[in-house]
Amino acid sequence: MALVEPHGKTAFVLAGGGTKGAFEAGAISYLVEEEGVVPDVITATSAGAVCAAVLAQARTHEELVARSRELHEDLLAMTRADLLFGKQPWVAELDGTLFGRAIDHWVVERTRPPVPGGAPVPGRADAPSEGAGPQRRPLLRLVVQAAQVVRALPSLGRARRQMRGRTGSLLTLDPLAEHLRHGGRGIAPVDPALIARPGLDLRLAVVALGAGTLRYVTEDGTIVGADAVTPVPGAAGGPIDLIDGVVASASVPMLFPARPLAGDAYVDGGVVENVPVAAASALGATRIFAILAVPLDPPPDDHDYAHASAPAVFLRAVGAISFAERQRSSLSPSLPAGTELTVIDPLVDVVGPFDVARGLMLVNMDYGWMRAADVCADVGAATRRRAAEATDAIVVARTQAWHLEEEMWSRGGATSGDLAALSRSKRIVRDALSERKDLGLPTPHDAARWWSGYEVHEGTRPTALPPDLFDDGH
Repeated sequence: MALVEPHGKTAFVLAGGGTKGAFEAGAISYLVEEEGVVPDVITATSAGAVCAAVLAQARTHEELVARSRELHEDLLAMTRADLLFGKQPWVAELDGTLFGRAIDHWVVERTRPPVPGGAPVPGRADAPSEGAGPQRRPLLRLVVQAAQVVRALPSLGRARRQMRGRTGSLLTLDPLAEHLRHGGRGIAPVDPALIARPGLDLRLAVVALGAGTLRYVTEDGTIVGADAVTPVPGAAGGPIDLIDGVVASASVPMLFPARPLAGDAYVDGGVVENVPVAAASALGATRIFAILAVPLDPPPDDHDYAHASAPAVFLRAVGAISFAERQRSSLSPSLPAGTELTVIDPLVDVVGPFDVARGLMLVNMDYGWMRAADVCADVGAATRRRAAEATDAIVVARTQAWHLEEEMWSRGGATSGDLAALSRSKRIVRDALSERKDLGLPTPHDAARWWSGYEVHEGTRPTALPPDLFDDGH
């Protein structure tokens, strides 16, 4: 095995995972601001490609700190679904109908992971609830559903006419492309000219459907082969518009249309390579930080898949289990001796890949920050393990608290049992933060509010909920 050259390059490898990429933003913030890491190489896939495009505009540490903070704000602005996704015309025709609500449910709610600890996810049934509560008798439910179908028939006819030639996806990423190009509504524009400057190698993983192979888009819009180095010959090698490359890397098949680039149609690179570690090594990186957005092991799911719908089985088998296997494979390439590979990955699944709940994304960002601190800490193995366990306990408790509070927000109040359960979660957060401090591990500057107040939710706190639930921690 060849030895690496001394003083090799540093790389960020940013995996895909949709809005789970909030975890990556938190980890990047820690690495850049607390450890002073400045990458020479960034390789990325899907959601990681969006993060990479923002970061790749920087060359100095000061610029990178500013871009890391910009990325944080960009992702929080993207909690407005309309800033990310547009609906295909045939899907838009179904808005407000039973079928339209079912599509929305499957894209957002059904892909949201189970609440850690076994609590149910509100609305995570195979079909969205529709007015009729669980107390309704089967015959009455059937009558209600039949009425909804009848009301939706005119929309179905219009949707069918709109489907001609446009059935390749449910949604589009045109709004995301527009905001990456021009900015607005809290999202800063990405400048391809800054990315193309010398001083940083960028590789965005994409899959060419026609050629049937993995390729990468580089910092100047060139398309290179699966080795991440060799330009694709002829016109198929570009150059292309870099923003189109970012969007192609994030174009999950079936959900978003394939992106035409240089005579071929491209989709999400995560279909083949979700964690492009090998590409970073091919570019000379010897210190590699691989930051994942999705846990390597999918969380247990007690859904009855023997009697589940086809989409539910597909999501579990292909979207979770097969995806996890691809991630593990991506983290095990043959690397030159002396290469330092540091993996920063979540164990707790906080948010869904198309979830735009701002509160959950903030929890996931804080999770990424703490997990990076755990991994990078100069401590013994036993201390690192205890710190990581405390981090996971914090994230589990905060996620449970968010879901419970969300129920309170929707009901406009809470029972004494709700408040007692919420108080238990906050005490777990407080005690785990205290343990991390005793172990010498840092926490984000605003960590005290995690246990002393509510998580972030849409709208104002219902007046029936007490403004001050918790003591001062003593």
